[in-house]
Amino acid sequence: MLFNSFQFVVFFVVVLALNQPLKRWPVAQKLMLLAASYWFYGQWQWHYLLLVWFSTIVDYLIGLRMPRTAHPRRLVTLSVIVNLGFLAIFKYANWLIDTANSGAAALGAGFHITPIDLLLPVGISFYTFQSLSYTIDVYRGALPPRRNLLDYALAVAFFPQIEAGPIVRAREFLAELDGDQRVGFGDVKRALVLIAFGYAKKLVFADNLARLVDPVFDHPAGHGFWDSLLAVYAFAFQIYCDFSGYTDIAIGCALLLGIRFPQNFDYPYAAQSIQDFWRRWHMTLSRWLRDYLYIPLGGNRKGRARTYANLMATMLLGGLWHGASWNFVAWGGLHGAYLAFERAALGRWRWWNATHPAAQLLRVLVTFHLTCLAWIFFRSHHFPHALAMLANLSHPSLASFDVVADRGPALLVGTLFLAQLLGARLHYKERIAASRGPLFAVAIAAAIAAMILFAPVASAPFIYFQF
Repeated sequence: MLFNSFQFVVFFVVVLALNQPLKRWPVAQKLMLLAASYWFYGQWQWHYLLLVWFSTIVDYLIGLRMPRTAHPRRLVTLSVIVNLGFLAIFKYANWLIDTANSGAAALGAGFHITPIDLLLPVGISFYTFQSLSYTIDVYRGALPPRRNLLDYALAVAFFPQIEAGPIVRAREFLAELDGDQRVGFGDVKRALVLIAFGYAKKLVFADNLARLVDPVFDHPAGHGFWDSLLAVYAFAFQIYCDFSGYTDIAIGCALLLGIRFPQNFDYPYAAQSIQDFWRRWHMTLSRWLRDYLYIPLGGNRKGRARTYANLMATMLLGGLWHGASWNFVAWGGLHGAYLAFERAALGRWRWWNATHPAAQLLRVLVTFHLTCLAWIFFRSHHFPHALAMLANLSHPSLASFDVVADRGPALLVGTLFLAQLLGARLHYKERIAASRGPLFAVAIAAAIAAMILFAPVASAPFIYFQF
């Protein structure tokens, strides 16, 4: 079931109507939310609910057993093997098979492995990380094991975030279940702003920008410099509006149900370094990779060379988390190289760290274009497509630029970039939600009007559903 469907709107209204009166009976409320979450996920493929149930039961039992055993490391290792094993089978097996077949063909070997006929379960990357955070935190002593299976099952499967995040750690979600779930008038206003703006980001901007992006990235050989450049810029904002729109809706829906999710985006294209970008982009994933991968690898505590290696390993694995493709390896590798270079060189360049507004803008522009360069690999279907896009961008030609035709899209992309810079300063969503005058109603009405006027007839699935 998609957030951008009428079916979801009806589903959520029903869940919201049931949730408030059931708060008097917490067990009944949780059972309703869990049943709704399973029904929501099962609309895609019912039989893949077995994976969710199996992961839930295994990690729940491991969590219970861990404080009682003399060998907790073995149990947390089992959790890692089970969860990442499923992820490897469903997400990476065919990629590894294809890579092996390609290598064998290149070497002239006479064998061929038949790919496995498996459909990638929606959200498996997200609920796998969420489930792993529970067993790892119990192992570390950061979280006591949850004896109530209902609570833990809801933490894994809660419908606003199971399919595409944000990645809510078990300890964060369970703390919300244990805390005050009352929804005040201010919470309702904030939630409605998030939901309205989230839908506007998706339907008005992301889906329309796709019309610029898809023809060029799908057939890069048939396009020139300016088309390719505009498509790269457009994709940067398409994926931002698409994914941040999804998480805005998820956070808003959860808030109306009394559950507060962590923030996932903070105007990433206003970042002044790649490190700053990852503090602002998909923040829940960044923190997960930092706490459960980068720091356990040694972080920056083992010397300069080891730090660079840890950064590269973390980003390479972060790239692979997004998808089984050499394109994602390249995307993650580029970001790892960026982060290593920043740590090695930029701290020594005093002029780069100047506080003058012109220097800040320069850092924003450089960071944005480095990010866009990496997005080429992220968006391209195949590695040769990415190389073709880079070839297009390496041959500027004024002859291929139609000023009249490209003025509107270019203006839209420029406006969105300016909105990032202003948004990082003004925090407009927070101001609208907190306003006591007509601003709140006007903003909601404007978002709805924009969707009515500019949303395409058919909305595409959210980009991060493929991960």
